[in-house]
Amino acid sequence: MQRVRGAAARLRGGGADTGAKDREMSVGRQSDKRGFTVTELIVVIILVGVAAAFAIPRALKSTPRQDVTQAARQLTRDLEQVRTRAMSAKRNVRFSFDESADFYTAFMDTTAARRRTFMQDTREVHESKLAAQGAHDGLPGVRLSRRVTFGAGDAGSGPLGEATDDPILLADDRIEFDSRGMAIPLGTRGVIFLTHADDPSVVAAITISGAGAFQTWHYRGGSWER
Repeated sequence: MQRVRGAAARLRGGGADTGAKDREMSVGRQSDKRGFTVTELIVVIILVGVAAAFAIPRALKSTPRQDVTQAARQLTRDLEQVRTRAMSAKRNVRFSFDESADFYTAFMDTTAARRRTFMQDTREVHESKLAAQGAHDGLPGVRLSRRVTFGAGDAGSGPLGEATDDPILLADDRIEFDSRGMAIPLGTRGVIFLTHADDPSVVAAITISGAGAFQTWHYRGGSWER
């Protein structure tokens, strides 16, 4: 009988030990799941902020090639917009460049006679529907930005073999479109070159056909590609 009682006591003691161990393991698991402290979180936030302060400006900074490509695309869109405006309004428009100011604008003939009469004033610019982004000599228009300028840079010839001594190969640095969207005088062709002041190896060209079609080209590795 005494042996039975002793065994029972040992069983009760072993159960107590097991319960204590279970409680210790549970506390350990809870300690492992406590997560980050406030101090640790603050340190992580500071480190992420410092890394972002260095990474974001670099990510946002564009290259000369990106700048020239963007300017060429915008100029092509603006030419197309003004030409489309001429057809929709059934009026002549004039697209004019100022090489020295790296600036261009457009005018619409608003006279009743519609005979290619241009006053070249602000009203005509607004009527052309050119999306102006600046002004020069009091006229709204678009000024090349991000150090993009009119020029052929390192290109020795144009995409179709044109000379590059003049960055705007248009008579009087302008092009006109009639109510049908045709370049006038009929058959007029031209090229506008763009380059970057910091990298003359980066060059783009916009060619204009006699039918009023535009094509953008890029100079890479000594040759032109579309």
